[in-house]
Amino acid sequence: MNLRNQALVEGHLLIRDAIRRTPAGIAMIEGWIIHQSEQSEAGAQRKVDCEIPFVALGDICHQLIKTPTQQAIKCKGFFAARSSKYRQSMVLHITAFEYLN
Repeated sequence: MNLRNQALVEGHLLIRDAIRRTPAGIAMIEGWIIHQSEQSEAGAQRKVDCEIPFVALGDICHQLIKTPTQQAIKCKGFFAARSSKYRQSMVLHITAFEYLN
């Protein structure tokens, strides 16, 4: 069974903290992608303004930590529960990104 869970989003980077380590010792950072756009829905244009929480691990973490706050980026990743305790709260796990502008 192959259930898709892929996301592609553009926005501005806002990193919350310094690098931390997972229990397995992998480097990680958390933050938000600040997204603003206009989308078409039900035949009408709609303004979208949201803050998407993200986590980045390993090499992506080390690359993002060097990125200036408010830098425009395009992110690829997947959504997962924030934790086993907070299954209704989702976070974007960034697996790749590129700079915009």
